Amino acid sequence: MPEWPELRVMQERIADALVGKKVVAVRVGDPVVLRAEKPVDELLVGRTLRTVTHHGKFLVFGFDGLEMTVNPMLAGIFSLQPVGAKATKDTRLRLEFEGGTELRYRDDVRMGKVYVGLDAPGYEDLGPDAGTLTWTESEFSARAKAKRSEVRNLLQDQTFVSGIGNAYATRSSGTRSSIRSDASARSRRTRCIGSTRPSGRSSRPAWRRSRGRCPRSSARSRGLT
Repeated sequence: MPEWPELRVMQERIADALVGKKVVAVRVGDPVVLRAEKPVDELLVGRTLRTVTHHGKFLVFGFDGLEMTVNPMLAGIFSLQPVGAKATKDTRLRLEFEGGTELRYRDDVRMGKVYVGLDAPGYEDLGPDAGTLTWTESEFSARAKAKRSEVRNLLQDQTFVSGIGNAYATRSSGTRSSIRSDASARSRRTRCIGSTRPSGRSSRPAWRRSRGRCPRSSARSRGLT
């Protein structure tokens, strides 16, 4: 499942390639992943992409007068391809932009959802982004105690901190046991809050310094091909 660092990589690459360009064609490979009140081509063709942002595990594409919000869920990934390149079987949606580039949404289990012109369920309930937290250790501790949940579960609670999934939560909490946040030791709280902050060793976030690899596990970031 894409987590905050992977979503940031996707957002920056897509924005660099497509912001300012107009949608000239829409090709739907599987309508199961789509949520819209009108055919997607009617909604998007002719609109210019103005912004690409992300909040938690959602990517938001801001077009002229309309937003498209994508929740990739378990297996959703994006691909930037030249028009005419062969599409894989798991390609669910293709947006062709002027200049000959397609943005492709792929999802081999069809769990993700693409909301075009509609509000995405859960988006308004998201907590602050994990990668941009400004909480102090004492603030983090106070909020964690109020939740009274297991540390790993707390970090995956998207209303508490958005963008953290199982992999990062397990590493950040340092345990798979049932230690509760209201009884966590000071060192554990320090590790949790420190793991959600951009490193101070460089002006670039850790995932940028690591050239696309997870700064904690060294695994290659997944999500944009």
